[in-house]
Amino acid sequence: MRVTNQGILQNYLTNLNRNLESMSVYQNQLSSGKEISRPSDDPFAVTRTMSLTTSIRQNEQYLRNIEDARDWVGMSDSAMDGIGNAMNRLRELVLDGANGTNDGSAENAISDEVKQIVSQLAQLGNTNYDGRYIFGGQETTKPPFHVDEKGMLRYDGAADAGETMLSREISQDVMIEINVPGSRIMNGKSAELPETPDPADSSNTLAGTLNDILKALEAGNKEALGGKLLGQIDGHIDNMLSIRSELGAKSNRLDAAKKKNEEESFNMTKMKSKTEDIDFAEKIMQYMTMTNVYVASLSVGAKILQPTILDFLK
Repeated sequence: MRVTNQGILQNYLTNLNRNLESMSVYQNQLSSGKEISRPSDDPFAVTRTMSLTTSIRQNEQYLRNIEDARDWVGMSDSAMDGIGNAMNRLRELVLDGANGTNDGSAENAISDEVKQIVSQLAQLGNTNYDGRYIFGGQETTKPPFHVDEKGMLRYDGAADAGETMLSREISQDVMIEINVPGSRIMNGKSAELPETPDPADSSNTLAGTLNDILKALEAGNKEALGGKLLGQIDGHIDNMLSIRSELGAKSNRLDAAKKKNEEESFNMTKMKSKTEDIDFAEKIMQYMTMTNVYVASLSVGAKILQPTILDFLK
């Protein structure tokens, strides 16, 4: 086979460009820190990287949801602690009111403090988190509790069970209810009444119990205070404890969800890094090797042309 200078030169330039292109690839990888600069470099790795990036972004949103839910539950628990303390104080006052040795001034003082507790319960019921009222069900923009002109506690939030719960998605297709509707505080566990009960009613609701206590104090009905009303207060206190127990369970679940979320994000970030990030030590060695190859190619190129008669003319 006949070999010409032109053929040798053409092969040399082709190989030289190939070596230069390889060296350019290593330069781009070292400057960007990434294994891939365009999809055509490795379509499978690009697809995997995009999928992991999407999953990591979703997990970041789930984490924000978890943290918002934890803060909401924590604020609810703090408010319920205050409500529980107020109810315990109310129980003490009812016991004092049932004491047959109290005179008129003592009964008036007890009645005045009960009225203050009613206002305190309304204030605690209007606790808000990030500008949202936590006990209003889905009606979070207006105060759910108030004391009317008769001094009775009123609940104005969502009363229907289907309209009271707020949820957060803490993982894919995993929802958790984060709020305690005020109807649950007012009515106990049976918070499915279509309308807010009339506080003037003597039914076993928190508003009705408070109203009956004030009436009993005004009438000096010590038998009612030490009997039925004391039992109702104990029932409401048990309900408050039940609510706090549920909030504690939700808090524990959210803590576990946050830990799981952080572990998943760490593992996915690690997988993404393995897929797209370079090993700098390895790439530097490969780049130096390719540089030596390229320099050697240039050196060989200087010797491709055969000597001519001009080389012998001296």
